[in-house]
Amino acid sequence: MVKSTVRFPEPVVEEIESLVDEGQFESKSEFYRFSADYVLSRTLDEYDPSTIDYDAIEAEVIPETERKLGGDDGETGEPPFFDSVAFVRKLALRGRFSDAEDFIDHQYVPGDRHAVLLEELLRLYREDAAGDEPAAVEGEGRRPRQGSETN
Repeated sequence: MVKSTVRFPEPVVEEIESLVDEGQFESKSEFYRFSADYVLSRTLDEYDPSTIDYDAIEAEVIPETERKLGGDDGETGEPPFFDSVAFVRKLALRGRFSDAEDFIDHQYVPGDRHAVLLEELLRLYREDAAGDEPAAVEGEGRRPRQGSETN
């Protein structure tokens, strides 16, 4: 094996150390090797992971529901994605950002591509609301921008 030095932010190292302490990984080195193999196997079609017991670690650390990354086929137990978009949009337009966050957190696993997109959509609505004068308040409806009202 080749030794390589990589610098990580302190919070990242602390999270990795907690995973090792909890027994998810035998060591930080195993975490780093597995992580690199995992990303490469998802990025490159022909990449074959070389970490010892890679499949066993993957099955233990990344549950099947997270590996599927959502979908509208009914197998994941998640609502159809476009229904989720409409619901998050409705809550965001009403300034109910916490309710939208709760919906995303309860309907999707962390890291799910649909959850990431919904969170990004919510971030855009939140930024838009922050730019309104006066600023939208949590729980109150949003006011139309000047010039956007119809007669």
